[in-house]
This record gives sequence, structure tokens and C-alpha cells, in this order.
Amino acid sequence: MSRLIAVIVSFPLLFCVNWAVAFSPPKDECFELTDHYWQMVDQAGDALTLTARLLGKGDQYIAADNRMYEVIDVGEDVVHCKYIETVELPDVGSLTSIGGTTFFQDVFAALSGRWAVNMGTSGPIALYHTHSDESFVPTSGIESKDVGDIYEVGRTFRDEFQSMGYKALWSQNNHNPHDGGAYMRSRRTAMQLMKSAPSTLIDVHRDALPPEFYATEVEGMPASKVRIVVGRQNPNMATNLEYAKRIKAVADDKYPGIIEGIFMAQGNYNQDLGPKAILLEMGTHTISLERAQNAAKFFSEVIPVAAGIGMGTQPSVLRRMGSAALATAVFLFLLMVVAIVAFTALNSGSMEEFKGKVSQIFRGDFSAVVEDAGSLLGQRRD
Repeated sequence: MSRLIAVIVSFPLLFCVNWAVAFSPPKDECFELTDHYWQMVDQAGDALTLTARLLGKGDQYIAADNRMYEVIDVGEDVVHCKYIETVELPDVGSLTSIGGTTFFQDVFAALSGRWAVNMGTSGPIALYHTHSDESFVPTSGIESKDVGDIYEVGRTFRDEFQSMGYKALWSQNNHNPHDGGAYMRSRRTAMQLMKSAPSTLIDVHRDALPPEFYATEVEGMPASKVRIVVGRQNPNMATNLEYAKRIKAVADDKYPGIIEGIFMAQGNYNQDLGPKAILLEMGTHTISLERAQNAAKFFSEVIPVAAGIGMGTQPSVLRRMGSAALATAVFLFLLMVVAIVAFTALNSGSMEEFKGKVSQIFRGDFSAVVEDAGSLLGQRRD
């Protein structure tokens, strides 16, 4: 009996300890190497990619062609993977400049007072550098220095965002040395940036691979490919991965080939701090700083769309309305909703059909209602 009581009492404690171990930021752990990399291969032995990142079983990789692989074995120089599935990316056409929401969702957000989230006045784009020493050998003649070239990539991001009218916060805090404690030191910076309620939090890095792996051209300009990294050991992993997929979807649409791939790797990377915290590898140490900066210029057009950030200098139409005008608009909107729902109910053959059509409407798809209305009008003319 006493043993049973002990088990019952200790279970919640063990659960809390296990949860803390799983989701707390890793301590004194280095996730990348600068002097070694691995060839990733599929089960047929075909090459997938290279990585200097320390991988473990269960880590996953979405290749440029959207095929997802999972690590099944890590050797001295080769990482063996198995094919899982081909990932379907979000439809770029459904991503709006107001938080990736539909008109209905935006109005409901306005009614509930959540302007800052969905209505074009969301927080700034926040940027920082965990590995402050990272540099580009062709530019500086060295791969690591106290204030690395990576800061210039961050500066380019900041300047580009601001030139387009977005708010941007760029931290120049230094987190050297480049060791296992870097992420714990940069966490303080990330938490400070989070006080500004940013729309997205970006840790800007560069990789450590041969130049041909990242060097590319975008619209005839020498540039670098970009790799996205999502930490598996954080409670926001699912939402951060969806954000990474949104980024890739927008990038594939705007600048095909600029995304090298997405890693879901062991580690936290401070991504437990928010659902749109992400790590970007802007090239590698063996390409020039200019290529990485050019990539940042192109990528600065991708991030706001993927993050659903409204232009800070251009508030939405609803936001600009006075209270009286907004009240009138809301009243008319509600009348329209009632009319649409009533029309849909009258022209649905069953409750399931009605539910399906209403669901389509509130996702912003009016095609079913329009088709029914057109059919009904046609019948009346006949």
C-alpha cells in the first residue's frame, strides 16, 4: 500500500522533471562544428546534402524539392537517412499581409480588440546573432573574429526591412566565445528583444561548408542560398516548423532555389520563446560577405509575407476608421453574415452540406455560395 502511495505521489514530480528536461534550453552544448561536416545520404546511398551540424537519430531534413528525410544512423563522415514523405507547403496565395488571415478573421480580431496581432500594427522584426564571431573567409581572410562579418548581414536585413517601411530591431550584443554556452548567453538578448513583442525573432548565422554548396545566382546577381533550422527540443517546434514552411513557400515562389532546405535538428535554439522564432544560415564561411548580403536583400522580401507582418507605416483600413464608422461597418458586416448564412441554409440539402459551406465561407472561400446563387438566379430566369 505504501509503495502504491509513493508511486502516486511521485508521478507528478517525475512528469514535471521530464517535461523540464525535454523543453528547457540546452546548456553547454555546441550544435555545429567548424572543422568537419557530414554527407547525408538516402537508403539507396544517393547524396542528399552536406551538414556541419551535429545530428542525431530522429532529426529530419526537408530538401529543396520538399522531400522529407529522417536520420536513422550517424557515422564518422556519413549520415544515413530514410525517406518519410513529400511535404506540402502552404499556398502562397492564402498568405495575406495581415497575419496570414482571411477578411473574416481580421474583422473578428478587430471586434475582440486584437488589433496588434492581426491588423497591420504588429511588432517589429527582431534580429540577433548567437554566434557573433562568424565571418566570411573571401572577405576577411579569416572565418572567425571578435565582431564577425555576420553582423553586416544583420545590418543589411535591418536596413532592407526599414527601407520597405517595416519596423526592425537589430541587436549587436556579442555572445562570444563560439562555444556550448553561446545559446545561453544569446538567450538573454532574445528575451530582451521579446519584450518588444516582435512579429518574428530571427537568429542570423552562416554555415561552415564548401563554397559550391551555397553559392548561387538570384536574378543574375551573385548570392547565397539560405538554410532554415528548427529546433526539435522546444514546445513551439510544430508552430516554428509551420513558419519555416511558410518561409520556404514564399521564397520558392519569389526566388526559386534560394532555400537550400529546412533542418529539424536536436537543440532548442531559443525557439521556445515564440512560435515564429527561427534560425537562418545565410551562406557559409567559404563564400563572400557580398553574396550573403545579397541573399539578405532578397530574403527581406520573404520574411514579412511569411510572418504575416503588416506595414508599420500603413495601418489597415479598419484601423483608420473612427469609432462611429467602425460601428456602422460592423453592423453592416453582421447583417451580411446573417444573410449569407440564411441563404446557405435555405439552399443546402443537408446539415453536413450546410456545415461544409459555412466552413468554406469563413475560410474566405465564397465559391460554393456564388455557384449556388448563380444556379438559383438561372432557375428563376427560366
